[in-house]
Amino acid sequence: MSKYEIISSLVSLLAIVVSSVSLIRTRKLAKEQLELERVTAELSKLQIESIELEKADKIKPKFNVSLTKLGKSYSFYISNTGQGSAFDVRFELVDCENSPLCSDVEEKFPHPEMKPNTRVKLIAAICLGSPLKYQAKITWKDLEKESHEELFLGHCIARVVRCLN
Repeated sequence: MSKYEIISSLVSLLAIVVSSVSLIRTRKLAKEQLELERVTAELSKLQIESIELEKADKIKPKFNVSLTKLGKSYSFYISNTGQGSAFDVRFELVDCENSPLCSDVEEKFPHPEMKPNTRVKLIAAICLGSPLKYQAKITWKDLEKESHEELFLGHCIARVVRCLN
C-alpha cells in the first residue's frame, strides 16, 4: 500500500467516524424533539380544557344564601353571584319543623329567572325559640333545561351574638 492509499483510507475512516457521531447526535436530537412535541401537545390539550371550563363557568349561576338582620327584622337573601342565569329557581328550608319563612315565599318562588347579580329577599320570622342553624336547598334549571341542586348551611349570626351576650 502506498502512502496516498493509506492517507485516503484514514480520511475515509475519519469520515465514517464523523458521520456515525453525527447520525447518533441527530437521532438523539430527533428523539428529544419528539418528546418536546408530545409535551407541547399535552400542554395545549390542558389549556384548551381550561378555556372550555372557564367558558362553562361563565354561563353558570352561583348562588349564595344568607340570613341577615336589619334593624329588628330578619331576612333570607338568595343571591345569584355567577355570570349565568338560572331558571325555575326554587327555595326551601331542609329539616326545618317550624319554618321562619313568611307567606312571601309562595309569591316569589318558583322564581322564573334569576339573572346574574340579582337577589331575592324573603322575610323571616326569627324568635328566641328558633334554631341557630338553617339548611337551605336551592334547585334550578340551566339554559339546557338540566336540573341542578345545591345545599347551604347558614347561621343566624345576629342571634348567636345576641345569645352569647
